[in-house]
This record gives sequence, C-alpha cells and structure tokens, in this order.
Amino acid sequence: MKRKILILVVIAGLAGLSVPLINLAVGVPVKPAYTQLKVETPEAARAKDILGAKCLMCHCEDPALPFYAKMPVASAAIGKHILAGQLIFDAEKLVAAGGRQEVALAKLEQSTELDTMPILPYMLAHWDGALTAAEKADLLAWVRQVRAASFASGLAAPAFAAHAVQPLPAKWPAPLSEKKIALGDRLYNDKRLSGDDTVSCATCHDLAKGGTDQLKFSVGVRKQVGGINAPSVFNAAFNFVQFWDGRAKDLADQAGGPPLNSIEMDSNWPQITGKLAKDADLTAAYREVYGSDTWTAANIQDAIAEYEKTLLTPDSALDLFLKGDKAALSAEETEGYALFQRHSCATCHAGESMGGQTFEKPVDAVAFYKALGRAPGKDDFGRLNESKAEVDRFKMKVPNLRNLAVTQPYLHDGSKTNIQEVVVLMRDHFVPALNRRPLPDADAAKIAAMLRKSTGTLNGRAL
Repeated sequence: MKRKILILVVIAGLAGLSVPLINLAVGVPVKPAYTQLKVETPEAARAKDILGAKCLMCHCEDPALPFYAKMPVASAAIGKHILAGQLIFDAEKLVAAGGRQEVALAKLEQSTELDTMPILPYMLAHWDGALTAAEKADLLAWVRQVRAASFASGLAAPAFAAHAVQPLPAKWPAPLSEKKIALGDRLYNDKRLSGDDTVSCATCHDLAKGGTDQLKFSVGVRKQVGGINAPSVFNAAFNFVQFWDGRAKDLADQAGGPPLNSIEMDSNWPQITGKLAKDADLTAAYREVYGSDTWTAANIQDAIAEYEKTLLTPDSALDLFLKGDKAALSAEETEGYALFQRHSCATCHAGESMGGQTFEKPVDAVAFYKALGRAPGKDDFGRLNESKAEVDRFKMKVPNLRNLAVTQPYLHDGSKTNIQEVVVLMRDHFVPALNRRPLPDADAAKIAAMLRKSTGTLNGRAL
C-alpha cells in the first residue's frame, strides 16, 4: 500500500514538473492579435514584448492559453487569475492605445515597482516568468515616456514631473469663448430649466459649497430626494465621462440629463426653450453666441459645458508643492503624499483632478457593502445600469479628490464625512490584495491631511 502511494506521489510530482518544463521549452502562447499591434517607439516595442511574455496571459480578454489550461483544475485556477488580472488592467488594450490609458498605465507602474507581478502561481508554472531588473526598468521607462508625452501637465517640478498626480492648470487648455461662457453662467444659475422654476444647476452644484450641495442626496423639484450623491462640478471637465455610471460622454451631454429627470428638474426642452425665448435680454445674448433667436437643447447644453470648463480650482497647497514649493506642505502632509503613492491611491486617482479617468469596483462587493452597513441596491450597480453588462456591476466612475475639505459627504452614497475613514475603506476594498500594504492609523491620518490640502482656488479666491 505504501509503495502504491509512493508511486502515485512520484507520478504526480513528475506530472507537476512537466508543466514548467514544457513551458520553458515551448514558451508562452501569445494571441496573434497582440503580436500584430503596432507600436510607436523602441521603448513601446520593448514593453510590448515583456508584457506579452510575462503578463498578457492574465491581463487581457480571451488570452491564448497553453493546452493544460483546459484541464478542470487548471481551468478553474487560471480562469480566476485571468478575471483578477483583467480587473487590474488589460495589457492588450494598453499597448493598443499606445499606453494612453492613464489609470492602466499607473497600475502597471505600481505593480512593477511593488514587484507583485507576475503572481506566484504563474511563476510556479513558468520558471522564467519573474520580471528581471532590466525588464522592470524597461517597463517603467515606457510608462514614464508615455506619461511625459500624453499626461504630464508641464507644471510639475522635475522631482514630480513623472508622477501620476499632476498640478491643476490655471485655465482650461483649449480656447474658450468668453461670450459663450457668460451665457453658460447665466443658464447654469437659471431656475427656468426646471419644470416649476425652483431648481437650477447651481442648486445641486453650488460654487459656494465646493461645487456640490454638501448633502447626502440632492433635493429636486417638489422636494424630491435623489438616490446618489451629487459629485462636484469643479474640475469635472477632466473626467473621461460624466455621472457615476458614465452615461454622459461629456459635460454637454451631462447638462442635458437633470432638466429631463423627473426627480431633479422634471422639465422638457419645449417647455424650457419656450420660457427662455420670452426673455428678450437673455435671447439677445444667445443670438450673439449662436446667430439665431431659436433656442435649442444642444446650444443650451453647449453653453453650460463651456462655462463649466472654467470651473477649475488650481493653486492648492498640494499644487504648489508639486510645482516645487517644499514649504507648501507640512512634514506630515509631505509624508502623506508619499504614502498616497506607496499605498496605490495614485493609480486610480491619477491626473490633474486626481480621479475621473476610469470605472472601478470593490475587490469584493459583498465585503464592501457590509463595511458600509447595508446591502447594495440599484443605485449601487453603477455602470451596469447603463451598459447592461454583468461585468460592470458595482463599477463607479472614480471621483476626483480635489477640494475634499469642502465637498463632504463622500462616496457615491454620501455615507461618509471623515476623510481618514474613507482612505482606510478604499485601501481595504479597492486596492488589489497583492498590492495592499498595512496602513496604520497614523499613516492614514497623514494621507487624509495631505488630501485636505488639495483644496484650491476659484477665480483666485480660496474655496
């Protein structure tokens, strides 16, 4: 009996060794579509080769897999790892985009710097799967090349020029029409956009309240209460889409939503344009911009969007620090910024507005909503409500972190008012387990202190 067991153990061991030995001899299968992707620089070509050899099997949709991946046990394990990898970033899409996916680029950078990729199960089957020092350097060189060319604001001091977080510019980078801005300002504050003339855009996005209403849920016409927190309008022009579920492609598209929402403003465009057309002074201003007295929904939305592009809040203490003023942050806040990088916060909260560039969902949604003390409902389904794709359940557009000192309460459900508590919650439930590091309360407090210093100015006046 013992001899039979020993023989079975030996056979199992030899079978187990056959997998890495075959992988060494044959190499990692790479899908043809990936090999055919065009790259723009030698650094990109090198990064493509490294990602294809050591990351692509888990970090893309429908990867090419070795023969043993179809076996029951292997299939379950590999499938789980592929799903986890896709949620972190998609290497194929990143290479196809020339690296111009700000958050995916930051996630690749963080995993490389923390040396958490590839994962141990992969390396057990691929003995040459670990990234070498030279490969790490090459990946990071590509990351920083792309960031410098596509995402850097040009305002950061040399020490911070390659960082994922960048200072806010003082003005929107593209030319804007002053007359259109003035018209948009008036429309943004005009309650006639609501059915009963009681609610304007500024009602829920008050410039005196951090571009929000500082309420858990906004109050619309007839004192109706919504089901999701109103995000700040400040710096929203940097968002890659608008609304928590991303249903609006840009600011103009977003401006058309609330007027037609039965809970928020409960109106319609014929009613709105009819009321505005009776205002001779406003119509004269409209005519100067659009060359017609005929009010249209598209022009109203366009003017409001143009105005909202001016609602940038530069010159926070954090911005000044990133521009090179070392005294702008205290020692505690400076350490908080370093901890913000170290604990993967800057991966999702990248860019000038520190967010708004991707959809993310909890690593474990059940655990996250349990931590919030409630079961999730339809308003928590996020991107799923728009895309109808199950993979998007619980995905929300990442909020930007600017002006946190004046934009409370936090999260899409407005359930938190303490920044430090939110920092811990995000670390516990949104940072992938492999990249998660212990976060003592003292360190969380330093990150929170730094985030409060992201609060800037509007038209030269402190918020």
